[in-house]
This record gives sequence, C-alpha cells and structure tokens, in this order.
Amino acid sequence: MKLLDLTERLGLVSYRNQAKSDIKPHITVDTDICNSTCPHKCTTYVCPANCYTMDENGDVHFQVEDCIECGTCMYACDQGAVDWNYPDPETGRGVTWNFG
Repeated sequence: MKLLDLTERLGLVSYRNQAKSDIKPHITVDTDICNSTCPHKCTTYVCPANCYTMDENGDVHFQVEDCIECGTCMYACDQGAVDWNYPDPETGRGVTWNFG
C-alpha cells in the first residue's frame, strides 16, 4: 500500500451534514464564559469551520450551522464553555474518518 502525503490524505476526508433547516445543535456554548473568564478564547483560533468568531469588541460568538463535528473545540476549551451532545449516527452527520 502506497503511503499518502498530507494533501492526498486530506482529500479522503468527507463530511455528512444535515440541511440547515433540519439542524439540531449538538454543541451548546456558554459564550458568557468565553466573554468573561476565558483568558485566551482559543476556540476562535482552532475551529477549522470558523464557527467561533470574535467581534471588534473582543466578544466571542458561536454559530453551529457550519460545524463539521471535528471535536477540536471540545478539546481546546479548558473553561467548560463547550458542551457536546453527540449526534445520532443514523442522521448522517459529521466527519467520515478514512484510514484512522
């Protein structure tokens, strides 16, 4: 089996998303924590789907619609602001991991 380079491996990742009208949020974010006690607001830097944004006043905002369910925010947030409720796999959402 040929070893794939990074670009080739990223090309194998696919996503299963619900239509925006059918979305049931699987993540809840307490942005009050982000905007009051969080010293680094790291979710605004690590989310590959840009679901976490910071406005001109430095306040964090979250929108779930473009989330690819990679889990980065769940691991990055060390302040307790992010709560995940894993989606039902039968609804066909999230990242399809190929080759581990």
